[in-house]
Amino acid sequence: MRITHFTPMAPGKSGMYESTKDQIKYERRNGLDSTLVDAINPKSVGKKDDWLEAMEWKTALDADIWVTHSGLPPPLVEHLENFRKKHNTVSIMHGPVENMLLKEWAFLIKNIDEPAFTVTHINAIWHCDACVVINQHEWDVSVLFDEFEKLHYIPNSIDLERYESGGYKWEYQNHPAIISCDAPRLEKLPVHIIFAMAKVVERIPEARLNFFGIPLDHVEFFRNLVCRAKKRHLDFNCIETYQMKTSSLVPFIRGADIGFNSNYSGIMSRVQMEMMAMGVPVVSYNGDYTKYHAKIFDLNSIAEQIELCWNDLNSTDLSNECIEYAHKNFDRAFHVKQYIKLYEKLQEEKNG
Repeated sequence: MRITHFTPMAPGKSGMYESTKDQIKYERRNGLDSTLVDAINPKSVGKKDDWLEAMEWKTALDADIWVTHSGLPPPLVEHLENFRKKHNTVSIMHGPVENMLLKEWAFLIKNIDEPAFTVTHINAIWHCDACVVINQHEWDVSVLFDEFEKLHYIPNSIDLERYESGGYKWEYQNHPAIISCDAPRLEKLPVHIIFAMAKVVERIPEARLNFFGIPLDHVEFFRNLVCRAKKRHLDFNCIETYQMKTSSLVPFIRGADIGFNSNYSGIMSRVQMEMMAMGVPVVSYNGDYTKYHAKIFDLNSIAEQIELCWNDLNSTDLSNECIEYAHKNFDRAFHVKQYIKLYEKLQEEKNG
């Protein structure tokens, strides 16, 4: 079976790309002929990321199934109708529904006199042969629009082989080293962990926040947020590392003590799965992957849960418990089999 995946070729920059790379790796291990086509940049053809190479869009015409992670390259759109007559299309919905809705609202605000008849997630459910959501929250929302019973829930997962023990580990000066890696979005505004650090330091004077992955075009906002605090307290006494763009978070995660998940619903993104795979427990607002649940936006509650987590790290085998949980729940080698069953089912239905 030949599978073509469509996503921007963005090593070290996009969690969606890294997830697609994991998917292709394990599809190939299961005997599928799976490839990647850059959905946006045709100049990526021939670009390599280790063992994975971006293919020319024309190669997708020979595939059995198109799997879209972020749309199709413009040259293929005109072929979509003919392709679907004999083959199948699957959409994997990476973007959280809140973030996608924000984009829709932004479009309406910008083009207030132009009606918008589309909502991206609903379009995917209606127009693809199958649509996959990757967490329970997305399922609960998306199933409301599953008019033609095309929706499937396959839990998010990662290639655990990337995060096996060993490898370079960043050495922080202060512990607990708390790490936050969330990009600013509607559903996960990563500022409350910054505000809460003043409370954390009151409880654990040696604690420091290590902030990663803020987009370069947001630097001025976050610089003002930190540096204009009274007596530079957040800057001087609460934050050790303030890192912008970086090619890999793995060494920084591996050396950290506690991760913080800013998502209001508690949904894990890829980076929190990586944290747990490397033995770093996560403080969150919700989610069954952790027992350290803070009240949303409550600075005292965030500090309280970080202190509780730090105490458990020093008195229990919490780090290994996180690794065991990750191997039981986040293994792409296991979850890829659910995708393959879906592909096979679609092919059987198409061939009658």
